[in-house]
Amino acid sequence: MFQRIGLKGPLFFFVLLVSLVFSGFQTVDSSEGSEETIELVLLGQSLIEHDPRQYLENPLETVVPLLIDADIVMSNLEVSVCATELRCEPTRNDIFFHGTKPEVLDYLKSININLLSLSNNHSWDYGLQGIISTIDETRKRGIKHAGTGKTLADALEPAYLEIQGQKVALVAMASCKLSPDAAASTEQPGVNILLPEDDEAWQRNLTSIREARSKTDWVIVYQHFQSIGTKQWQQSWARAAIDNGADIYVSHGEPALSGVEQYNGGLIFYGLGNFIFHTRTNIGNYTSEVWESVLVNISLDSSNAKKVRFIPLVIDEGENGPNFLQKRGYPKVAQGPQGKAILNNLSKLSLPFGTDIRITGEQFLYGDLN
Repeated sequence: MFQRIGLKGPLFFFVLLVSLVFSGFQTVDSSEGSEETIELVLLGQSLIEHDPRQYLENPLETVVPLLIDADIVMSNLEVSVCATELRCEPTRNDIFFHGTKPEVLDYLKSININLLSLSNNHSWDYGLQGIISTIDETRKRGIKHAGTGKTLADALEPAYLEIQGQKVALVAMASCKLSPDAAASTEQPGVNILLPEDDEAWQRNLTSIREARSKTDWVIVYQHFQSIGTKQWQQSWARAAIDNGADIYVSHGEPALSGVEQYNGGLIFYGLGNFIFHTRTNIGNYTSEVWESVLVNISLDSSNAKKVRFIPLVIDEGENGPNFLQKRGYPKVAQGPQGKAILNNLSKLSLPFGTDIRITGEQFLYGDLN
């Protein structure tokens, strides 16, 4: 049975070409037992409305090589998908409506994204029809997903993957502003919603986490946290998830990086920012932090070792011109001073959680996490 090992003592964050190894874990030698090691990649949120292959010659040229050989690549699908044969009706009429066609799922699958949270503040942008269509189109492509469902029980159900004999589960929920009609129920499709003061939802989600723990080697909990509750409440939930069996907690919501915390043998990523960001806002509308992110690469093996790598990303805000909205919002690897600045920001954001990330290097960056 899986035995959790605490993340105690110094950790080493090796960015770009170097890995991060947790003290207290066994280091995995890639030349031995590689068949027992799985590679998990955690990305920022994917607010994707267009297939970039229609507009760019080599989209995500520096990023795709970091994804294509991974066993599991996870993101949050920050759009509602309307099947080609349907005519879906938007539930909002502003620049923050984000609905799209299934071709974006084809693109995400082509870059090896195979695990998605569907629970977020845009899940309801096409209403009930969009909830069902997004689930169906994601399932058709063999992409595992969690966080929405055709009933509440379905929305609470963990997504399961088995890779090289290791089982990984994802439990996902949304803590953000959504129409009350968006909530999944015993009779209606919708989102697994977790709000402050909702003790029943809190316990339901802990039950799902414990269920996943009993069936798998690794449990990931995803929470879309935005404009609801306090940071302290988010921390309370993240820690409760770890206490009840999660190994990794990851969140998006505010489109910017947040800090990293080590807690009770688990890892908490309070916000990984954006991965793809198809905003309709004008250039200059957002600060530079919105266009910065990190890719997190985690190696997991059957002896419970973890080796983690952070890679800084910068997202193209775009230039005015033909197909401006279709060409903007894609990531590339950030190097040199730009990459160093992103990691320094992550370090600063992590200090309140007792996480010390020391960055060294010039073109290729290194860091020590104490």
